[in-house]
Amino acid sequence: MKRYLSLFLLLFALFFVVDAQRLSDYRLLFDKRDMGDGALRVQCQFTIDFAQSDSIALDFGGNFEDMAVEEMKISPESIRYVFDPEARQIIFYRAGEDTMSVKMEYIFMNLTAVFMYGSKGAEVWETIYSVGGEFYYPMSRGMVYSGEVKFICPPSLSVVAMGGRDMSQWQAIEQCVPLNFVFLEKERYEKKRLDGPYKCDVYQLVGQQADSLRFDELCRLATMSVQWFESKYDDGFISPMLGTQEYPAFVFHNGNSAFNRYNMGFISASQEKFATYPHIYPLVHEIGHRWIGEYSMFVDEGERGYAFMIESLNEFMTLMCIRDIVGIEEYERLIERYRTLCDEIKGTEQDIHPYDVLRNDNIVVTYRKGPVMLDSIAREIGYDKVVDAIVRFYKACHAQPNLQWSDFERQCDIDL
Repeated sequence: MKRYLSLFLLLFALFFVVDAQRLSDYRLLFDKRDMGDGALRVQCQFTIDFAQSDSIALDFGGNFEDMAVEEMKISPESIRYVFDPEARQIIFYRAGEDTMSVKMEYIFMNLTAVFMYGSKGAEVWETIYSVGGEFYYPMSRGMVYSGEVKFICPPSLSVVAMGGRDMSQWQAIEQCVPLNFVFLEKERYEKKRLDGPYKCDVYQLVGQQADSLRFDELCRLATMSVQWFESKYDDGFISPMLGTQEYPAFVFHNGNSAFNRYNMGFISASQEKFATYPHIYPLVHEIGHRWIGEYSMFVDEGERGYAFMIESLNEFMTLMCIRDIVGIEEYERLIERYRTLCDEIKGTEQDIHPYDVLRNDNIVVTYRKGPVMLDSIAREIGYDKVVDAIVRFYKACHAQPNLQWSDFERQCDIDL
């Protein structure tokens, strides 16, 4: 039995929280030579503008129980700082002048890299904004950076970052947060160009490449979905403010087959799934994360509504995209499948409200129940109204730090 639901759409002025403190002249060198699995030598320089503040706290570090940061050197010696491993922060203190130049060098051990090259051919480095996230260079959410970046790799490896630029030379970047990349074994990966409006490189495992029809399907869906999301959100994919300066490349791996992810600069997904799965809609979902996801909606893991705001909303918008570019029949088939999966967990401990999922660890509720509940609302008041509400939420709240469930409620008063 359907519940009668009310949705009140509220206009909300678009604004961004701008921190007066700034980092500028960022210069990052990532050196993979003579580094083992999951290890990377980092050199970074930046200038801090304290803006009359006494200190600045930056996210930095990883799992310190296993010594994530080693051989750290910070200069000049006169700089006062506190490195807090438990909080994963480094705090720099003002010493008279408003600005201060910092130089750091260290080895970072990426202890939770998703895929490790060697047995699987790829090593992903990504910044995840969560309690368990790793910050392999000092950063702060919502703070704009500018600078340059360069990678040095041994001959056996290549690096994919920032849409496939030649990263062996210094490259200017509009902002350094987040800066994600992947090291690939050259012998294990074939590079192919995705042409058309959506131009990017596609990396596939040698001997497991998808056939030409599958590749053409990727080209078509990528282009159509980008155009759909851009139109709905009235916001182009390319956004220097959010760090998207090119369309992301696709990297297909042989790691966890359930792992598809939008990384800044590339989208990682299962090679087996891409080559053999009946559809590739999960890649549409990853493209949608340019607008709604942890790199644009800064809600902390553990907060009420965490998984709903960054995943359920995007999955519903993915289904709306499929509804428009593939057809209503395909949409109805998918949403009925989602309902069936929800029914299978009904009455179990797993069956909780979508906004009570505090970590992305309840797949059925987050990716199935959430969209089904939004679909029920849409059938009562109209799909356009629900989509418009999500778009308003994005426009009002994207790029703001410390997002809360109350921010979503201000945009959409939903009685579920």
